[in-house]
Amino acid sequence: MADIQLIATDLDGTFLSDDKSFDKALFRVVLETLKNKNIQLAIATGVHQERINVLLADFLNEGMAYVTNNGARVTNANGQLIYERTLAMPILLRVQQLLTAFPVKPSRGLVYSTDDTAYIPREYEHIMLQSHRRYFKQVIIFDDVSEIKAPILKVTMNWQNFDETQFYDAARQTLGDTVHVTETGTGAIDIVPADVNKAIGLKTLADNMGISMANVAAFGDGANDFEMLTAVGQPFIMPGASITGPFNKVTADNNHAGVLKTILTII
Repeated sequence: MADIQLIATDLDGTFLSDDKSFDKALFRVVLETLKNKNIQLAIATGVHQERINVLLADFLNEGMAYVTNNGARVTNANGQLIYERTLAMPILLRVQQLLTAFPVKPSRGLVYSTDDTAYIPREYEHIMLQSHRRYFKQVIIFDDVSEIKAPILKVTMNWQNFDETQFYDAARQTLGDTVHVTETGTGAIDIVPADVNKAIGLKTLADNMGISMANVAAFGDGANDFEMLTAVGQPFIMPGASITGPFNKVTADNNHAGVLKTILTII
């Protein structure tokens, strides 16, 4: 078994408990152990950096690396941006057209996002809860996507009491290989640039550090983790995960610090 030099973990449903908390005392033990063994920790998630900054506010100076927005943006442990892919305006216009034509509107919201700003169509302004707004530095309302001048990393839409795979299929059929359509890890659908996923982002980070993917361990639970789990030397899947494959099983679930406990047993 190859020595582990880099560990990546998903957040929602994996590292975080269902109430978005985690065992901070145990996390400090893990971080200190990783530091002593010269093993890098990376957060690999579908969410944007500002949301991570809120969730992990007490640990932002611990030298973690980040693969965010389902792989569209990567920063190394020094805070250096080493990879970023955004959605071009012609693609954003096609996404807008698709959402306008789709018969079931995202009842739980629609967001075009940068790494810290949410751009929300005016008709969805009332849907975005204050609890979600705290994960963005700024919220900007627009009438047409052509008004957006900032680089957009992803478009996220969410439904209540609706099988979102219907939109997933429609998006794949309409947009084809011009984008990558995936789940967010939080029960919604993300549209990110083509050829973007967590595996590509994590490999970019590993290459930047001079680490082989054979020496990487990763933890995940959902479809947006699948490429990453199949790309690393030591993949770990959470109990009750929505995907299957030749992955190691984590014994304790996300509500019982399964990731942190497993890390301490494998390093």
